Amino acid sequence: MGTYFLNSILITAGALAILLVLSVPCAYTLSRFKFKGVKLIRLVFMSGLFININYIVLPLFLMLFGFGRSIGIGTAITNNYFIVMVLYATTSLSFSIYLMSSYFTSLSASYEEAAKIDGCGYFKAFLYVCAPLAMPSIVAVILFNFLSFWNEYILAQTFLDSTKYTLPVGLLNIMREARVSNDLGRMYAGLLIVIVPVLIVYAFVQGQLTKGVTVGGIKG
Repeated sequence: MGTYFLNSILITAGALAILLVLSVPCAYTLSRFKFKGVKLIRLVFMSGLFININYIVLPLFLMLFGFGRSIGIGTAITNNYFIVMVLYATTSLSFSIYLMSSYFTSLSASYEEAAKIDGCGYFKAFLYVCAPLAMPSIVAVILFNFLSFWNEYILAQTFLDSTKYTLPVGLLNIMREARVSNDLGRMYAGLLIVIVPVLIVYAFVQGQLTKGVTVGGIKG
């Protein structure tokens, strides 16, 4: 059970890190800059909201498995923590970008103008001004996707072998064994291990989650 728990922590943390690195700058760019093709890019990302990961798991597996065989590494590319992290992150990009783009759009441009007067470029204005102001939406993205990644079953079951199973997949196996052996204590202990981290994460982020959009406003 401990191995399943550590696998879930590793994959969930890695997937969240990849997701934030990709989605936060992308959401900021799409919401704050006007350039040729921006509407098309937004449309492509938004179309991802209508794709259910459960329907494309098999094509993804066959594609990656075939690629692994073509370069001579066999199943190493499918039975891989990092690949599962990337799949988790990329399949959640559309929702995350949609949520944060709306938030960045609502921020006043005066914040960035004030930062530029102080000598900040676009990157510093984003990193030190806009990203902290958008923290409630970033925390919401972290919470929603943490719940999704922590409880995800289909991708973990398909891509990982029994030595790398995450908690939901391992827990299902434990529940099957517990029912056969009538070991209800082990089954309920597994369920508790799944639930407790979710409660802990929510306890830490609920303050930011319910926080107002901006604090203080702009003095003029």
